[in-house]
Amino acid sequence: MNTILEKIRSSRSLQVKIGILYVILALINLLFFSVLIYENQTELLVKNFNFQSVNFVLQVMDDLKDITISKDNPEIYKKVADSLSFNEINTYIVFRSNGEVLFEKNDSKSLTLGVDIIEKSKQMSDTNSIFTSKYNLELVKSDFSIKIIIPLPSDFTNENVFLFSQLSLKTIKERLNKLYIQIGIAMIWGVFTHLGFGVIVYKFIFSRLSNLQSATVSMGQGDYTTRVNWKFEKNDEIDALGYSFNSMANKIQDTITTISKLNEEINKELKIGKEVQELFLPLDYMFEDIKVVSYYHPMREVSGDIYHYYRLTHKKNSNKNYIGLFFADASGHGVSAALVTTVTLLSVESIVSKSFKPNYVLQQLSNIVGNRFQSSFFATAVFFLITENKKIICSNAGHNAPFCFRPSTLEFFYFETCGPPLGMIDDCDYRLLKFHAKTGDKLFIYSDGVTEAPDENSELFSEERLIELIKDNMSLSNEDLIDLLKTELRAFSKEYRDDVSMIILEIP
Repeated sequence: MNTILEKIRSSRSLQVKIGILYVILALINLLFFSVLIYENQTELLVKNFNFQSVNFVLQVMDDLKDITISKDNPEIYKKVADSLSFNEINTYIVFRSNGEVLFEKNDSKSLTLGVDIIEKSKQMSDTNSIFTSKYNLELVKSDFSIKIIIPLPSDFTNENVFLFSQLSLKTIKERLNKLYIQIGIAMIWGVFTHLGFGVIVYKFIFSRLSNLQSATVSMGQGDYTTRVNWKFEKNDEIDALGYSFNSMANKIQDTITTISKLNEEINKELKIGKEVQELFLPLDYMFEDIKVVSYYHPMREVSGDIYHYYRLTHKKNSNKNYIGLFFADASGHGVSAALVTTVTLLSVESIVSKSFKPNYVLQQLSNIVGNRFQSSFFATAVFFLITENKKIICSNAGHNAPFCFRPSTLEFFYFETCGPPLGMIDDCDYRLLKFHAKTGDKLFIYSDGVTEAPDENSELFSEERLIELIKDNMSLSNEDLIDLLKTELRAFSKEYRDDVSMIILEIP
């Protein structure tokens, strides 16, 4: 019972709340009107009881006025008994004022001739008192009975004779019983009418609201074909609400269908864009002399990361050959970032044809990105030149620092930022970084999607973790090292929130 009450208290259902309120109000109404009817009817019964009691006593006295009581006269006693029986008085005592019982009919001994009865009879015998009444009538309202003391004509001197009896008026009791039955019928009728009204309210209101709620939940779960399906016959506010819901659902379904078609078309175009973007990426096997290995994982179909390798020749001295490496990471990800990096990569082709000095390349790229995109986008980038005598020349435009590590001595050399990201400052003078590498040194370049990959607790993979993994596994080949980093990154972060790219190459 307590569990049910607790569920009712915690319920947020409008049906439950209104149902409880309705039941309480119905019970209050039934009790109120039942009490009101009972009080009014019992008051009428009491008044009627008083009236009937007086009339009854007067009738009995009138019937007995011609009968004179004398002692030891069986015929007189029989006349009295017949007269009383006619008036339905079947239990009585006829006595003298001194307490002597002349005759009685008291089989069940329900009557007791007590001192109080004798005293009342003596008071009635006192003719000098102004309070003397012709009879004594006592009403017992609890059971609608009366106690009567009536003087009888007698031939006794100095002693009066009285009749004492106690009886119920059957008509009053019958009416009282009928009153109880009527109140019971009224209560039952009230319960059934309230139940009927509750069923009608549920059928005409809450059943449709429940249907509407179910349809709303189904639509919220993705079933856009859901509609409310009751008969729209009443044309009331709830029917209007149902029409509005179905109209809204039709529009949502049409919109979802349109969006789905557009998404399919966009996905097809993005797949084409992905294929086109991947065409810009270099093939690692074409640069076997530097044992380059790359890992490229766009967050979406297209990526904001881009890189390329170049074989460059000095314009004045054709015997001087260089390997160029460009790596860029546009702000954001997706289509907009892919467009920025694609424009950037295409611009590199024209810039290196004039000069492939790293700081010049980044300066010209920064001007192009800033002018074409009006500073709406920017990109970090690095450009490396590796000479035949193992000299590394680099310029870094706001990119996280690439590093060169030497497996033989476990040394690390970082290429820190030389200026702001591309597109932020016109004609920016980027610094040059130079480093004399040795055969076997390895250059590692990566995007911030690697170090900023989060785990389920939002902890980042971090640069420290990346470097620690490389330090512990320097002896691995480039392919195995990239595979190890991919495996560790995937195990750490269940999903990437940015594009992820890594490149390892070895100084020949």
